[in-house]
Amino acid sequence: MKKYMLVLTFICLALFVTCGLVSAAEEGALSISLSSDLTTLDSVYSYDQSTTVVVQITEGLLYYDANDQLQNGLCESWEEVDGTTYVYNIRNDVKFSDGTPMTMEDVMFSLARYRDPELASPLAWMYDNVAGIEKTGELQFTVKLKQADALWRHTFATTAGHVHNKAFVEKAGASYGTPEGGILGTGPYKLSRWDVGSQIVLEYNANYWNKADGEPSVKKVTFQLIQEDATRMLAATSGQTDIGLYTPAEMLGDIQKAPNVSLTKIPSAGLEFFAFNCKKAPFNDVNARRAVAYAIDAVTLQENIVRDFGTATNYLPVPATLYLFEKDRWIEYENNNNAPRYDLTKAKEALAQSAYPDGFECNLSVDESSLYNSVALFLQQSLAEIGIKVNINKGSNNEVISLQFGSNLDADGNRPYDIIIAEWAADFPDPSGVVTPLYISTNGGNGGSNAAEYGNPKVDDLLLKQAASSDA
Repeated sequence: MKKYMLVLTFICLALFVTCGLVSAAEEGALSISLSSDLTTLDSVYSYDQSTTVVVQITEGLLYYDANDQLQNGLCESWEEVDGTTYVYNIRNDVKFSDGTPMTMEDVMFSLARYRDPELASPLAWMYDNVAGIEKTGELQFTVKLKQADALWRHTFATTAGHVHNKAFVEKAGASYGTPEGGILGTGPYKLSRWDVGSQIVLEYNANYWNKADGEPSVKKVTFQLIQEDATRMLAATSGQTDIGLYTPAEMLGDIQKAPNVSLTKIPSAGLEFFAFNCKKAPFNDVNARRAVAYAIDAVTLQENIVRDFGTATNYLPVPATLYLFEKDRWIEYENNNNAPRYDLTKAKEALAQSAYPDGFECNLSVDESSLYNSVALFLQQSLAEIGIKVNINKGSNNEVISLQFGSNLDADGNRPYDIIIAEWAADFPDPSGVVTPLYISTNGGNGGSNAAEYGNPKVDDLLLKQAASSDA
C-alpha cells in the first residue's frame, strides 16, 4: 500500500549561485536572496526556507558539526542514562542579544511551546514519544520517553530545540516572530529590520556568548526577498546579491556562463514529491492511486523537465545521501521491488478496477515556481491520457507549505487538496528523518507533515519498532 502514497519523488540538489564580485553594499556585509516572503521567524513554526534566517537568530541546545556529529550548543553536557531517560545540563554563561541571561525558565518555557497543541507546531511530531520534561536541577532538566527511541538524541539539534526569551515571547503574544512583535534569541545575529515583501536585515549580536573563535568578519546580513526567478538570478549574477538560493533548473545554463559567478551543486537530504490526499475521494481508493502511478512517465519527466535539478528516486522516498549504513542493502532492496513503472495499459486497468472506471476530476495544489509549474503541467497532460482531469491551483510558496502542514481543514478534518506538490528535507542524518514524518498516521491533521494523510497500522508499528531499536 505504501508505494502508492508518493507517486514520484525526486532527490533534490541544493543549488547556490555565488557572486564573485565585491558587494555593492558595504564591507563586512553579506546579501542573500530568498524566493518568497516569510511569515514568521519563530522557530516553533519555522519549517521552510525561513529556517535559513531563523538559525542566525535563535539557537538549539545541540548542533551538528561539519561531519554531522552532535555537539553541545546551549547545553554544556548531556547524557543518555538509559533508552528512555536523557539528562541535559544547561550553560550558565549564555545571554540573549539584549544582554539578559538565558535561564532554565526560558529553556523549559521554549520546549513546552513545541508540545503545546494550541500552537500546532509542525515540529511537534519530534516530541510524540515524550512522556515528560522536568527540571531536575538548578541548570538541569530530564526528558523521559514513553519508549526507547534512538532518534530522540537528534531533536535538540534541530529547530525543535531552539530557546527563546520567555518574558519577550509573553509580552509580544501572538505577534511574536513577526515584524510587529520581533524576536529575541541567543544566536550570533539579531533582527535589525524587517521590511515585509522586501528585506530582512540582521546585525551581529555583540552579546553573543560563544566567541571561542573570535568575532565574525560579517557584521551585517541582508536577506533580499525576490520571488520572481529571473529577477532573483539577475540579482545574483550582477552582484546585487552575494548568494542566490533556490536556483531555477531552466536557468542553470545561462548562470554557468555568467562571469564572476560560481554555481555550486550539493547533494541534499531533500525531496520533492506528489502526495495524494488518501483521506478523501478520489484518492482514498487505492486503485485510483495506482492508476496515477502507472500513468506517469518518470523517465521523460526527468529528462525533459527536472533535468539537472534532481534525480528520480528508484522506489524509496529517501535520498541516497541518507544511506549512511549498509548502503548496498538499501540499493539492493530498491532494485528488487515491484514498484509501479510507466505503463498506460496497467494505468487503465487500475482505473477500471476503481470506483471511477470512466475517470474523474481532481485538484492539484502547487506553488508559483517555474519548475513546479512545469511538473504540474506534465502531470495534468499525463493523467488526461487515462481520463483524469487535473485542475491546477497555484499559490505562493507560503500558502502551499501551509496546506502541506494541514491548514484550512474542513469541518470533517479533511485537507482542501486532492494532490499537492510538496517538498521535504530530513531534519537529522537518518532515513527515518524522511519516512517517519511523512508516513506515520499521527502526523496528519493541523500542523502535521503527513501531507498525504496516509494511515496504515502496519507501517505505524514498523516505524515505532525501528525507532525503539538501540542500534542507531
